[in-house]
Amino acid sequence: MYSNHLGLVIAVAIGFGLAGVLAMMGSLLVHNIKAGARARGIAALVMNEARQKALASDVHDLRPLLGATPGSAGIRLDIQLPQEAVPVFAVKAELCELLSQVAAHAASVMSAGATLQVRAHVEGTQAVVHWRDLDAVDVRPPLARLFDALDAASLASARVCERIAGRHGGRIYSAPDNGGVLGLTLRLPLCDSHAGA
Repeated sequence: MYSNHLGLVIAVAIGFGLAGVLAMMGSLLVHNIKAGARARGIAALVMNEARQKALASDVHDLRPLLGATPGSAGIRLDIQLPQEAVPVFAVKAELCELLSQVAAHAASVMSAGATLQVRAHVEGTQAVVHWRDLDAVDVRPPLARLFDALDAASLASARVCERIAGRHGGRIYSAPDNGGVLGLTLRLPLCDSHAGA
């Protein structure tokens, strides 16, 4: 009699154990199915954004975009552009935003009456744009300190410029040009047809 009760207790305990294991396995299966669906949704969103960016991108010559650099009150512009095209594959609105951010930064940190030189050229397989304060006397003038600025507005502007340059396969950073004082340099890949020429 005692052994029958003991056997029943053991059977019930084993049954509960098996039920718990099956419930846990079912829970893990449902969780994995949901996680997989979420991952597929995120991947589809990323692919859709990349597709939209590709559709919005086109070949643009940097010269007219740089030539249209907005004049800023208080500073003069010296824009030097090459005779030949400087073509990049990009979203025009984003490039214009980057150029506008740099121009606004220059206007906010350069002395009144100073000259901002904007120079573009092709270097190997890259389009290069360089901005520098022609009247700067410091080796590291405020224009070149966009990426280590302390104020929130400049830091936000720097992040926008870095993000746009990065999305187009390029980068923007502080560097000298022709051995002069530090300025800002933007490098973007030339569109394939021109880079291979």
